[in-house]
Amino acid sequence: MKNLFLSTAVSATVAGSAFAADITGDVTVDFTQNADDKIVGTQTIGFGVDAPIGDAGFGVEMDDGNVTLDSWYLGTTLSGVGLSLGDQGDILGSFEGKMETVGGTTLANPDDSGESLSLSVAGADVMVGLTDMSADITDVENVQGTYSLSFSGIEAGAGVDYNMDSEEFTYLGSIGYGMSVAEQDLGLGTTFTYANEIFAYETSVNAFGVTGFINGDQDDMMQNVGAGYTMTLGSLDVYAEGAYNLDSEEFTPAAGVAFAF
Repeated sequence: MKNLFLSTAVSATVAGSAFAADITGDVTVDFTQNADDKIVGTQTIGFGVDAPIGDAGFGVEMDDGNVTLDSWYLGTTLSGVGLSLGDQGDILGSFEGKMETVGGTTLANPDDSGESLSLSVAGADVMVGLTDMSADITDVENVQGTYSLSFSGIEAGAGVDYNMDSEEFTYLGSIGYGMSVAEQDLGLGTTFTYANEIFAYETSVNAFGVTGFINGDQDDMMQNVGAGYTMTLGSLDVYAEGAYNLDSEEFTPAAGVAFAF
């Protein structure tokens, strides 16, 4: 269900003519533990439409009665080249770990809070992050590039982020192997990052709907362990997971449910 809000929430199926399209989206509720050890819920709603000449989508987040525009994008595909503009996150999402909410804490995570222009073709993606499009569209904050491929059950990817202000590079990579046994999906993978002279990793394994992980960095190779379970109940996607910090001995739970329409 990870990134479900960014994928299914901004897609739609065109029916009939160019002027007729089905609006689709999803509603997601995530429960996590905050700094005060309280369990809090966050709701997100996304809508999208896909037309023959392009597609668009947006999502809103509701927190404590406040509604904010969380993301939006406008895009199209021309001759196999995808183009999109908006507040759409970055193209390094596949390097954030394999859990829904917990995990990924040791991996470097370049800022993706602003608008961006992205281009994708044949497994390669390039993104130009803008500092503030409303102030100066030529003010570039960072540039990212990724490339991914798959063969014989192996999936591999590599990416790089360059921050124009700090002049720092962030390098990312992942490799995994998946197979199906008795109609059950099994997989093993590792994600790693290198930034500010720090190497970090997260290794995950999944079997029978259960995903487990361990992560750390070059100074502490075993920092966090955790596990989660995902399942489908009718039209609902449900997950529950938790992480345990081996240093602080703190446990972080998380759960969520999503409905797509």
